[in-house]
Amino acid sequence: MKEKLDRLVDSLMGVLVLGMTVVVSIAVFYRYVLDQPLSWTEEITRMFIVWLSFLGAYAAMRENKHIGFDLLVAKFSPRFKALTDLVGQILIGIFLLVVTYQGFIFSYEFLGVTMPYTDISIGWFYYSVFPVTGILMVTQTVLAILQTLKNLKAAQ
Repeated sequence: MKEKLDRLVDSLMGVLVLGMTVVVSIAVFYRYVLDQPLSWTEEITRMFIVWLSFLGAYAAMRENKHIGFDLLVAKFSPRFKALTDLVGQILIGIFLLVVTYQGFIFSYEFLGVTMPYTDISIGWFYYSVFPVTGILMVTQTVLAILQTLKNLKAAQ
């Protein structure tokens, strides 16, 4: 199930990059070749960038590719290293739960607000990125906590 979800997220990121490339190309063509700039292209491109950034953060999280500073932690015993991983994952989980909860509230509050040129709901298409990717990241964090607990048992 998780593998299918990850493939879906990866495919969505590919579609977003492709869509962004197409929209920016259209914007450049209309602005510099036809001398008729389009107003909606900036809004769509910005929306694609926001979603791509947050989905990319999830992809980096699931592959453990975020920047880390482990100079000190690398010197710990395997058991203490697992304990610090567990504490870190729990703190990350708490933060992500707050972001997800507040994201639901924020996106709901802005459902009726639309972007000026495309008339797309800001709450639905912009701010919904917080609860959607928040749920993905919380799920990944729970899986990481379970793995850390296994590592902690193995280190005994």
